[in-house]
Amino acid sequence: MNQLVFVVNDRPVTDSLTVATVFGKTHDKVLRDIRELGCSEQFRLSNFGESSYTNKQGREMPKYIMTEQGFTLLVMGYTGPRAMEFKERYIAEFERMRKELQTRHMVEQFNLPRNYPEALRALAAAAEEAEKMRQQLEEQAPKVALYDVAMQAHNSMTVGTVAKELGIGPNKLFAFLREKKVLMSSSGARWNLPYQEYIDAGYFEVRQYTITHKQSGIENKSQTLVTAKGLDFIHRLLRKHGCLQETQAVTVGER
Repeated sequence: MNQLVFVVNDRPVTDSLTVATVFGKTHDKVLRDIRELGCSEQFRLSNFGESSYTNKQGREMPKYIMTEQGFTLLVMGYTGPRAMEFKERYIAEFERMRKELQTRHMVEQFNLPRNYPEALRALAAAAEEAEKMRQQLEEQAPKVALYDVAMQAHNSMTVGTVAKELGIGPNKLFAFLREKKVLMSSSGARWNLPYQEYIDAGYFEVRQYTITHKQSGIENKSQTLVTAKGLDFIHRLLRKHGCLQETQAVTVGER
């Protein structure tokens, strides 16, 4: 006997030929039963589909494809010594096919291995991907740490803090920035202040504050602060001139 339930358009179905064979009826009788069901047109369109097959004489003949709901309505009135047995068999087959389709969908959706060799290949691929991820995290660790420092600084930190995070002495960093004409080198009130072009570029901010001396009174002071954008600028400038170790040679602040 042919398979009772099969799949059409991703749905478990059977057909009128199979029902006729299983229940010991002529195909003409089953076709007539379907046409005379008296169900709504909507139900008929949803659960019965006209199809065809080629008989032994080579002629194309009509048949119906039906869903589980269509089958249930059709055979509801079928009786006989073995009718109940056939109905139970069909019900079990529809249930088995539903589970098979669910498993197939899960395999396709999550790309699950279907057999032992596929499982081994999937395991090897996962291990390789995990190793790549570990290497990427190690390579990006300095970048992530430095970027976090910039974000936590709320776009303003002292040059000394920048020097500490970049692993270079503060005096050396000040001297480097003066040499590269980023900070002013003239003595007096403008010592170590950034040139205006770098302030305009958003790399630095200058904070004004006052100090009160008991004897000389109030003194106005200026402090150079580095923005997150400026941290990236200084980092790239140091790297360009070979002033950072290779482990620190990463680009930060790109968002």
